[in-house]
Amino acid sequence: MEYYAYHGGPHYNVNLQSIAVNGQTLSISPSVFATSNNRGTIIDSGTTLAYFAEEAYDPFVSAITQTVSQSVRPLVSKGNQCYLTTSSVSDIFPPVTLNFAGGASMILGPQDYLLQQNSVGGAAVWCIGIQKISGQGITILGDLVLKDKIVVYDLGGQRIGWANYDCSSSVNVSTTTSN
Repeated sequence: MEYYAYHGGPHYNVNLQSIAVNGQTLSISPSVFATSNNRGTIIDSGTTLAYFAEEAYDPFVSAITQTVSQSVRPLVSKGNQCYLTTSSVSDIFPPVTLNFAGGASMILGPQDYLLQQNSVGGAAVWCIGIQKISGQGITILGDLVLKDKIVVYDLGGQRIGWANYDCSSSVNVSTTTSN
């Protein structure tokens, strides 16, 4: 279980520091992720997708596209970056790592950032499900990237924990208390 301390307030704010695609840290100014009253990174299970600040989104999409360009045909559909492929996305698309202050990381597989839109003549159209937020300096990690993870909200310790989990399995939750 990875744990990350969050800042109090109306949201679960975490201090995202960098994003890596296929192990390569993207060139994004740390100021993009700076946390203040109305800026920063929020974990929100009530948000369906995920949203990156524009300054993080553009390098992210470029890195994904460069990594898979030999195996897929990039296309833009309804303003979203998509890819036409006949292969399994888990074979071609790279892992993405979200690195937080204090050393916690969240690793996203292709299914955690891609959504299948449709099929065209035997090829599948997969689109980046993470959306762009312009001009606000906000990153929101919603259900798209939280699925197949167990997320624990430790309110007393002001921490959030997560672990990868096959959510088609049953979940047994137990609590322990110490005196």
